[in-house]
Amino acid sequence: MSKALQAAAESAEGQPNTTNVRLELERLLNSDQFKNSKRCQILLSFIVEETIAGRGDQIKERVVGVSVFRRNPDYDTAEDPVVRNAAIEVRKRLAQYYVESGKDASVRIDLRAGSYVPEFHVAQPAPESPESQQPLPARGPRRQVAVAIMASVALLIVMFGALLLYFGVIGKSEFGHGQSHSLPTAGIAASPSSSAKATTGNAVRILAGNSQPGNYTDRFGNQWLSDRYFTGGEPRVGTTSFFFPPTDPELFRTMREGSFAYDIPLKQNQVYEMRLYFVEPQFRYGNEVGGDGENQRVFQVSANGQALLNNFDVITDAGFDSTTTRAFRDIVPAQDGELHLRFIASRALPLVSAIELLPANSRMIPPIQIHAGEFFYTDQAGNRWSPDNFYIGGELFSGGVPVTGSADPDLYKVARMGNFHYAIPVPPGRYGLTLYFAETWFHSPGDRIFDVSCNGVMLSHRLDILKDAGFSHILKKTFHGLEPNGQGKLLISFSPIVNYANVRALEVVDESH
Repeated sequence: MSKALQAAAESAEGQPNTTNVRLELERLLNSDQFKNSKRCQILLSFIVEETIAGRGDQIKERVVGVSVFRRNPDYDTAEDPVVRNAAIEVRKRLAQYYVESGKDASVRIDLRAGSYVPEFHVAQPAPESPESQQPLPARGPRRQVAVAIMASVALLIVMFGALLLYFGVIGKSEFGHGQSHSLPTAGIAASPSSSAKATTGNAVRILAGNSQPGNYTDRFGNQWLSDRYFTGGEPRVGTTSFFFPPTDPELFRTMREGSFAYDIPLKQNQVYEMRLYFVEPQFRYGNEVGGDGENQRVFQVSANGQALLNNFDVITDAGFDSTTTRAFRDIVPAQDGELHLRFIASRALPLVSAIELLPANSRMIPPIQIHAGEFFYTDQAGNRWSPDNFYIGGELFSGGVPVTGSADPDLYKVARMGNFHYAIPVPPGRYGLTLYFAETWFHSPGDRIFDVSCNGVMLSHRLDILKDAGFSHILKKTFHGLEPNGQGKLLISFSPIVNYANVRALEVVDESH
């Protein structure tokens, strides 16, 4: 490792600084050794963030069992070794990582046997051999070219390391506490007047707190702008650690925090649907480790002087999910051609991760059409179905035979399967919901039975696709007059009774007008 990278990895005391410990944690969570074990990811995130926050002396077996594995506070640790077993697995994966994927890591995270408190170390470079300290003999042009290439590679490594330190800071973990950390602000517009104001009737998407040059393209092909049009507040890190990963975690990697405003130029006489994206990086799950959770950050949001969110608490709004998205209809620019968003503190500082404005053809939101697949699908009627989105839990599954009874059999190729939910953000109103099913695996009625509900109201009890439609034949069920819950979501739950629940596609239609 170069001296420049070595210096960047150390604090004044010769220990890894917080930023680089979190960078190493992110690499670990995304490594081959950890990415397939959610249990190990959650445990490692929890103990690292608790130690960073200065609560390492509180990391005991019972605390971990209650906070991470949802055990009752009085559970018998002798009878239930879930924490000990998980810690053993984490130690094995750490050891494997530093032998394989992380053998060149500049920072190490270790977990000694018998302890649940991780240790952070700056990796020591291997001592140079006497031969390496001798000047290289001159060997003509070939040697000079090789030396030049090696020097260029070293320079690139240093530059790449600096970029990681500049842009790659990860946020608090799912169980994190402590203070937010500032992001570099170079390249971010200081005020609305310093940003380009040329906009069209197309969608406007802004990553709050993001200073990276150029646009970010999400998995749906949408272009997101770096932060602009703001006044006040500070750019902060968000998070990349989620209990239920969102469709696109990059939307929550940064945020703007403080008492701040956005004055976004929009096309006059155009109606928009707006979505605001939130994640709580500091107080999430605090209630489960002794307080500092809900009711720690509460704020207001308004648009053109009209209240949108009152006493808004991200943790309460997200519920059991990591993130929350709020949708609003009938958003229009003020007379000056700008949308004036205001984020005002009630308790602690307001925040937002991303802002999305979608043109609407009328004062009804466009249909939301989602199919359980990785790519867009255009059906025979010309409708463009989005790849899977807004899901919580479950897995994608493709298999069985082709379906019959539909002009669009490819819409049914993939299913989301398991015990899962869809939390679809919609403005206040009434909505129709159509669910698309097909049974292409089981052949006997009763082999797959599940419930479907929306915001706690049963829509279909003991649904048996095979019994209702037959093998490989499509089944569509439509429900009307559904209203979002208090968090602005149509929370559609698929609860297994016999084998896994599944669904192929969902369609939400605005019935408010």
